[in-house]
Amino acid sequence: MSKADAHQYKYKKASDLPSNHNDAIHQLSIHSRQGHNKFWSESVLPFMLTITCPFFVRSIVFISGHCHGSIGEFFTRILFDQSMTLKQILEQFFYFEWHWPSAIIIISFLIYAIVMTMILPGKEYTGPITDTGHVPIYRDNGFTYYFVSLGLFALLTLVLKMNHLSPTYIYDHWEEFLSTVSTFAFILCFFVMLKGKYMPSTNDHRSSSNWITDFYRGVELYPRIFDVDIKLITNCRYGMLSWALLSAIFCMKTFELHGYTDSALVTCLLTIIYLTKFFWWESGYMKTMDIIVDRAGFYLCWGCLVWVSGLYTLPSYFLVTHPIKLGPVLTITILALGVFSIYINYDCDRQKIDVRASNGQCKVWGKPSHIIRAKYVLLNGKQSESILLASGYWGLSRHFHYIPELTLAFLWSCPCGFKFILPYIYFIFLSILLMHRAHRDDQKCRLKYGKAWDRYCQLVRWKVWPGIY
Repeated sequence: MSKADAHQYKYKKASDLPSNHNDAIHQLSIHSRQGHNKFWSESVLPFMLTITCPFFVRSIVFISGHCHGSIGEFFTRILFDQSMTLKQILEQFFYFEWHWPSAIIIISFLIYAIVMTMILPGKEYTGPITDTGHVPIYRDNGFTYYFVSLGLFALLTLVLKMNHLSPTYIYDHWEEFLSTVSTFAFILCFFVMLKGKYMPSTNDHRSSSNWITDFYRGVELYPRIFDVDIKLITNCRYGMLSWALLSAIFCMKTFELHGYTDSALVTCLLTIIYLTKFFWWESGYMKTMDIIVDRAGFYLCWGCLVWVSGLYTLPSYFLVTHPIKLGPVLTITILALGVFSIYINYDCDRQKIDVRASNGQCKVWGKPSHIIRAKYVLLNGKQSESILLASGYWGLSRHFHYIPELTLAFLWSCPCGFKFILPYIYFIFLSILLMHRAHRDDQKCRLKYGKAWDRYCQLVRWKVWPGIY
């Protein structure tokens, strides 16, 4: 095995790379120039989020399992049920429970993710260059990892079933499992913060005297432990894979309790197909804002370990106790619309990739691509150029790819019916997140491209929803 293969992640200097990598320096620095620190934004808000987010995740699970899916019943029990004491509330929603069977599963899963990430073959590719001149090197084996993992999960399920066991054990102990993974994530985030302060992997770290800020936002941009990239493992290899596996587990539990349930199957299938697309495109994800801007802290790592597990899987979890029969017509319609949404989301990305790969010399929807060549100045004073696509999907709105993303989130939630709002929390959360992200991206691009961005906005008027926003 070569040295490159032996070390999954390494770094090069900017001088070793082509000049077009400098694009990312400018992009990253725009996000790092954020005004002055404020007591509210740097202390109070991060502290409140680290307290309320675990409470929120535990609450939605409690509502699904103990309050018949009713948010109103939940608040009635919390506020007016005299049998629920303050001590019970604190234990139920704030207590850091450590359930050893769950801990063994979580730690084993993480070890599996690390080992498979290191040993599975794949071509090397580079992430964007950082302000300090480092370029992370990854191995493109995410798609292989995903399908090998699904195959091993199917085999494990078969073995467990033959021995009168089931992976639905996780559902049976879901509250303990979620509390345990949250406890583990807090410990991991604290450890990564200390590592960033005192033993950073690269110069891409930013520490402060405010430990609350450092814990919440993180210190290091690319923390590594024994050449294992923490963000790749937590975001993709644990977070996104656990989303797929948990959806399958909750679907199996629905089948065990109620027999074949088409609503559970639809939600599970759409989730797995969507995540198949994600892992196919994982190398693209490693160049997004989540990786090149956000540092490894509570916001990112706890979010991928716990928020994804508890919130993103909610429609599948909700259907276990609230199954609905859709019938063949609705089943086929929702599946078809969901698969079409996934394709449109993929096709949006493909258009932009094709145009940039051909330097604008290609057709979009059968016509020559309409582009704006936006020049901008790098931090080193040199001038560079980006291509802004103003035709195809990207002529309809500047973030048209958010529309199929939101449509899909609605489609895998609607099999839960419309009696309860709880299964739509992920859809609501994603809607707010993407609209805010579109606003932030518009500010970033106006700062980066100046008048060229103004010309682009004149051609493509809408941020996301044509005719609306």
